[in-house]
Amino acid sequence: MGKWLIAILALAGFLRIVGLNIVPPELFGDEIDVGYQAYSLLHTGQDLYRQILPTYIRSLSEPRAPLLMYATVPTIAAFGNTAWGVRIPSAVWGSLAPIILFLLVYQTTKSKSISLLSSLSLALMPWHLYYSRAAFEVVIMLDLLMLGTLLFFKKRFALCLLMFALAMYTYSTAVLFVPLWIMVLIFLKRKIPSLPSILLFTLILTPLIYSVIFGFANSRFNNISLTNDPDETKKMLLLRQQNPTLAGRIFTNQYESTFHRFWDNYMKSFSTEFLFVRGDPNSRQSIQVIGQLLPLTFPFILVGLWWLASQRQWIWLLWLALAPIPASLTVGGGFHATRLFLLVPPLAVATGTGIAYIWHHRRFVALIAIFLCLLQFIWVGYYYWTYYPRLSQRWWQVGFQNAFIKLSEISPQYSRVFINNTYEPSLIRFLFWAKYPPQKFHRQFTADQPQNNIVSNYNGFSLDGKYFFGNFNKPNWTESLLPNSLYVISQRDNVGGDWDWRTSPPDNVRVLFTSTTWDDSPIFYLVTRK
Repeated sequence: MGKWLIAILALAGFLRIVGLNIVPPELFGDEIDVGYQAYSLLHTGQDLYRQILPTYIRSLSEPRAPLLMYATVPTIAAFGNTAWGVRIPSAVWGSLAPIILFLLVYQTTKSKSISLLSSLSLALMPWHLYYSRAAFEVVIMLDLLMLGTLLFFKKRFALCLLMFALAMYTYSTAVLFVPLWIMVLIFLKRKIPSLPSILLFTLILTPLIYSVIFGFANSRFNNISLTNDPDETKKMLLLRQQNPTLAGRIFTNQYESTFHRFWDNYMKSFSTEFLFVRGDPNSRQSIQVIGQLLPLTFPFILVGLWWLASQRQWIWLLWLALAPIPASLTVGGGFHATRLFLLVPPLAVATGTGIAYIWHHRRFVALIAIFLCLLQFIWVGYYYWTYYPRLSQRWWQVGFQNAFIKLSEISPQYSRVFINNTYEPSLIRFLFWAKYPPQKFHRQFTADQPQNNIVSNYNGFSLDGKYFFGNFNKPNWTESLLPNSLYVISQRDNVGGDWDWRTSPPDNVRVLFTSTTWDDSPIFYLVTRK
C-alpha cells in the first residue's frame, strides 16, 4: 500500500510541478499580486498598504485572504520574483492533496481499493490539475478542509479546528462552508469539540470576522453578492411597476429573486455543461474543450454516487450537496470553477468508488472504460501543453513579463517612464517584475487614481515622480513625446490595427524593444523620442 501511495504522490507531483514556468504561459494579475505581496511581507513584514503582518490583505484591486501570500514568502525568498516563486506553493499543496484524500477516504470507508482509486482520481482530475499549476488560494483551502475533517474523525479537535480556521483565511467560500461543515460533522459523529478548542478557534478567527463584517473585506462580499446586484434590482422593480397588485408584491420581491437566482446557480454547478462539456467560461479556469472533469468519468461518478448512497456514506454526499452553496450566493457563481472548487473531493471520491465497484462486478467493462479514460486524459494533456498556452494567452496576459523585465533593465537611463495602464492595470506588474523595493513603494505610493494632464498630454498617476501609469489623452500623442523619456505603449490602445512598429515606426519614434504573443504579434513597445 505504501508503494502505491508513493507512486500516486510522485505522479501528482510530476503533473503539477514540471514546466510551471511555461504552462500556464505567464503569471496573470492575481498571481502577480500574490508574488509582490509575498515579496513585501518578506522584506518589510507589511502588505502594500503598510499593514504589519495583516490578517486580511489589502491589494491594489480588492481585499484578499492572506494565507497563500504567507505560504509564498519562502518560495519568493528561494526562487525570486519568478513563476516558480509564485506557483510552487500551490503545486506542492496540490501534490499532497491525493494523499490527504486517501487517508480521509480510508477513515470513512475502511476500503483500501476505494481510497487508492479516489486518490488516483484526484491526482488525475483536470480541474484540480489546472488549479494546482497556478497560484490559486483554493488549492491550499481544500487540503486544510480535508485535514480538518480527518482530524475530526480522529477526535483531534484542537488541531481540527485549527485547520478549519486556517482554511477560512485562504478563500472566501470557506467562510460560509466551514461553519456548515462543522455542524454536519457534529451531527454525523455526535461529537462536540472541547470548550478550549472552540475558544481557540474563535480567537484565531476574530480578526477575520471583524474584517469580513466591519472591515474593508466587507466590500468584496458586497460586490459579488446576489443581494447587491443592481441589474437584478432594476429588473425586479420594473416587474413590480408592471404588476402593482398584491400578488405582484408577494411573488415579485427581493427574496423571491435572490432564491430563484441562488437555485439557478446551484443547479448549474451540477450541470453536464459545467462538469463535462465546457466548464468555466474563463479560459484561466478551464481549457474550454472539456468541462472541469474528464467526460468519460461521468458513468463512474453516477455509479459511485449510487454506491455511496446505498452504503450510507453521508459525509461525501453531504459534502457534495453543501459545496455549491457559497458560490451559488454570488453573481455568476453557477459556472465559477474557483468558487465551486469545494466540489472536487466528493467528485473524486465518487469517481474512485465507481471504478472500484465496476471493477469488482464487471472487470472487463472496467478495463475498457479505464483505458478510454486514460486515452482521453492523454489527449487533454497534449492539448493543454500544445494548444492551450497559445489559445489562452490573452487570459494569462502574455506580454507583460518580457516588457517589464526589459523596462527594469533600461529605465535607469531615462528621467521619466510612462507605462500604459489601460490594456491591463500595470502598477502591480511593474512592481513585481522590476523588483521594486517595498520600503520605497510604501514611502511613495499614495493612490492609483488617474489625474488629468498629470504631464502634458498624459492622464494617469505617478510613483516616485519618475514612473507614470496611464495613457495619452490626444490622438496625435507621438508628436509630443518628451526628451529623455521612456514609453511603454500598447499595440491595441496606442497603435491600433496591424501597424507593426518593429518594421515601420513613426518618423520621430525609436523602438527599443517589442514584447510579442506566442505567434509573434506585438503587444507592447518600449519606445523613446528620436
